[in-house]
Amino acid sequence: MRRLFAAFLALLAFCAAPAASAAGLRLTLSPVPTIYSGTTYYISAGIEKEDRNDGIVHHAPFTFRTTLPPGVQYTGFNGGWTCSTPPGNLRDVTCIYATDLNFFSPASSYLQINANVASNVTPGPVNVVATLESGEVPLPQNPVCGASPSVTGCTTVATSYVQSQLRISDWGYSNGTVTNGPVAVWTGGPFEAGTTQNIVVLNLANLGYGPTNTPVAVDFDLPAGLIFSSGAGSPPFTCATQTPVTRVRCTTPYLIDYGFISLRIDVAPNVAVPGPLYVHASVSNNVQAAPTDCVTTPLQTGCGRLQIPTRAPRVPTLVGDSITHTPTTFTLGQEAGPVVVSYRNVGEGNAGATTVYVQLPPYFEYRGLFSASPAATCMSQGQVAAGAVVVCQTSGLLSGGLGWISLRLLPHAEAASPGPLPVVAAFDLAVPSSTAILQSCVANPAQSFCARDTITTFFPCALQHGDEGIFCDGFQPFVRP
Repeated sequence: MRRLFAAFLALLAFCAAPAASAAGLRLTLSPVPTIYSGTTYYISAGIEKEDRNDGIVHHAPFTFRTTLPPGVQYTGFNGGWTCSTPPGNLRDVTCIYATDLNFFSPASSYLQINANVASNVTPGPVNVVATLESGEVPLPQNPVCGASPSVTGCTTVATSYVQSQLRISDWGYSNGTVTNGPVAVWTGGPFEAGTTQNIVVLNLANLGYGPTNTPVAVDFDLPAGLIFSSGAGSPPFTCATQTPVTRVRCTTPYLIDYGFISLRIDVAPNVAVPGPLYVHASVSNNVQAAPTDCVTTPLQTGCGRLQIPTRAPRVPTLVGDSITHTPTTFTLGQEAGPVVVSYRNVGEGNAGATTVYVQLPPYFEYRGLFSASPAATCMSQGQVAAGAVVVCQTSGLLSGGLGWISLRLLPHAEAASPGPLPVVAAFDLAVPSSTAILQSCVANPAQSFCARDTITTFFPCALQHGDEGIFCDGFQPFVRP
């Protein structure tokens, strides 16, 4: 019994021991990121018992010290520590951890030291050094700084200064319509005069800058003849014209790693053709100013230039295709089969509203449409006795398209026979349209925007002798009443 009691007392004495001189603390300095200029920075640290199972209690307080590299200034901390710097000195940081380390709580809470980095640090290698000590585990007079994690009371971690950089990487190279790089040439179809919603894409890259480097601004300088319509991007950019109106500024709160801006551009009808025109761009934030000479030196960091070819507008050109009629001979007094007026758009552009004029022979009456493509609305103008004009309105043809209008006609008994009687058509894109184009076709139907046909007519014997035609046996001569 005495032996058991003695053993128990020995265990209590062991557990209550303040510390053993051989017992150590482990200091970890990680992560220690690359130090990017002109932005925020942090390092993280933590301490723990060297052997959590040794039964030793390490008593607080624990003191962590570091001297931040040149150009890096302390701004605060996160974690269950208390940190401070001397007055007027933002590099020497001292942090205190006030909780004992034991078997049940062998490690500290995390420590994050926050800082700002000057914009003018010199790129190159640098070390971050930190020490740890307590009343029970003092820092040696000449500590040996080991790699992290270290049990010598001092650790050093290598990192480097890197110049932060916002740059224009390309102009939508992956789309396949432009050459690669910040200075590029548009290889897609030329921007066409008078068109809208042409798309220009600018890709951006960020190295080092963070959320505090706000806002990120991209300025576009558009050439005469290119007009800003709208802009969007990722992350979301807000774009608006500036003074002069050829300058467009797009802003976003901050950019992480990569982003892009998509501009929709309208092209003025009088744009210089065939170009090339040049779109210049520059990018900046609260630390990196936009270069002032991007136009003359577009290859420098923060600048970009896109060369764009232009072309004259694609225009529609209507030509008369043909006028056909069925049957071959029209019998006067009877509604005939269709007179089909056909036309084509042989131009590069799509046709808009189109007017089709059809000059009918005297005493030919327009009775309506059989069909039309595109759909048409037609009406007759003028006196049937003098030769009415059928006027049709239609929506227009696509480039290369074929259109037709199929007319119902009634040749009255008073129409000339046997003919042939001319039918002339004219095709007009002018708004407003004028019958002068039809008069020109009547005078010269060989013009490309005209079409002409002739219709032979038959005056039946029955028309000479009344509706019954009782004297008609096929041998009576034709006598016009």
